[in-house]
Amino acid sequence: MRRFIFIAAMLPTVGLADQFVLDAPVTHVTMHPTGATVERRVPFSIPQGRHRLILRGADPGVPLDELRFSVEGAVLETLSARGENLPPRDTAESAEVEAARAEVARIDRAIRDLEDTRAEHLLGIAAAEAKLAFLAGLGERDSIAGQDVISLREISTMVAEETLAAKTAALQAQQAARALDDPLEEMTEDLSRAKQALDALVPDVAEPIELTLAVSAETATEGIITVTYLTPDAMWQPGYEARLTRGDTPRLTLTRVAWVVQDSGETWRDVALRLSTVDPAARSAPSEVVPWRRRIIPRPEPKAMQRDNLAGAASAPMVEAPVVYEEAAALGAALDGISVTYDYAPPVTLAPGTEAVRIPLGDVALEPQVFARAAPRYDETAFVAAGFTNDTSEVLLPSERMHLYLDGQFTGIGRMPLIAAGEETELFFGPIEGLRLTSTLRDRNEGDRGVLNKSNEMTEAREFEIANLTNTDWQVRLRDRVPYSEQEDLRIDWTATPPPEITDVDGQRGVLEWQFPLAAGAEKTLRLETRLNWPEGFVLR
Repeated sequence: MRRFIFIAAMLPTVGLADQFVLDAPVTHVTMHPTGATVERRVPFSIPQGRHRLILRGADPGVPLDELRFSVEGAVLETLSARGENLPPRDTAESAEVEAARAEVARIDRAIRDLEDTRAEHLLGIAAAEAKLAFLAGLGERDSIAGQDVISLREISTMVAEETLAAKTAALQAQQAARALDDPLEEMTEDLSRAKQALDALVPDVAEPIELTLAVSAETATEGIITVTYLTPDAMWQPGYEARLTRGDTPRLTLTRVAWVVQDSGETWRDVALRLSTVDPAARSAPSEVVPWRRRIIPRPEPKAMQRDNLAGAASAPMVEAPVVYEEAAALGAALDGISVTYDYAPPVTLAPGTEAVRIPLGDVALEPQVFARAAPRYDETAFVAAGFTNDTSEVLLPSERMHLYLDGQFTGIGRMPLIAAGEETELFFGPIEGLRLTSTLRDRNEGDRGVLNKSNEMTEAREFEIANLTNTDWQVRLRDRVPYSEQEDLRIDWTATPPPEITDVDGQRGVLEWQFPLAAGAEKTLRLETRLNWPEGFVLR
């Protein structure tokens, strides 16, 4: 067992008046995405003077220097931990555990009684077989040969009667023993189930350590000792059920749950539970900024040009224009100052070694706009979308598994993004097979590919068709994109028929969106043309 360090106060130790033994069960738990902060709040009552408070039940897997203590109502002087050779302790069991133990003992006694009865029947079989062996051996004895006829008749009659009685007794004993086989098998199964029920109530708990706190109080006082530590053997993650109901007044309901699991080795019984998005394993400090040295180098020549210039390289030095190389822009997202906690009101019991516990976090009702999202350049069908604004006062946490329901029917599993309060976003509820999409390249001219383009121009014409084969009118929002440039020498022009309602959607340059109604059985065609121009001697990338 791991030995724990001993922490002592600067004051010298003297004799202590009394000692008080206190149980220290887990009372409060804050679950994190990885790990949990565990609290044991232990009330005490002591007279005036110096005393020892002995706490039993602390987690043996946590070293003493990682435990955080606070004592209200007294002055903490010294602290020590003991993990070996602990004195015996009487642990009071709940009525539920006592009943489970009694059931195991009852079934075990019944099985033993039944086995004893079966053993008695087997002894009867053995006695009958011994009697039959004795009777069978009578005819082989020399004394039988000297008997008269009457005596032999009486002996043979006796042997027949006794043999019949012995065989009858053996058969009856065998039947009685066999009749106990099925009850014994059933009772053995009952015992196994009773033991499983008991094991579920009394999980395997590691031997706890014993903490001794030397405290002093000027007057008789009552107080609370709080022991706090972080355990890695726990976690929680959010989950959702998203239910979209269409109609004249569409409704979107998000049922939020938390999946909680712990494997600390002890049962956290009736604890106050808090769920937090703070991750103790995440980085706690910013990245270090170091000096950044930049330099330029001559542009390398194409190999063909190098061969042409080899002859005059010595007499005609080459002059190269300097080129500055820039780093690629890093893309990412940062969430500054976002931390969410949930306090779950009812007490919770979490046993180790069990599957995750589902804890409801309530429903969120939203007013969505239902439409069909289409991206014909990439997809063959449109998808049901619900656009909404998070008008709650809290962040909706992300989840990798969100069960989706459309008009009461399960449609699949999606992903829930992190949605800040007041943010606009969309959730999707599966394909609309009757909204068929087609993307057709009508014309393209891009010059000589892969070399220095002499035509210095590329054009493209593309048509998008969407056909509504359903019996429902749909509001369609179709997205596509055109290239964009940050260089003055690369000119990009585009035209669309009809023109899109939105350009640079959500700040994404070149992303376009068309919004239009599409009646049942109707079709619509959009045309998008792009033209790129650049100087000769450059390659388009």
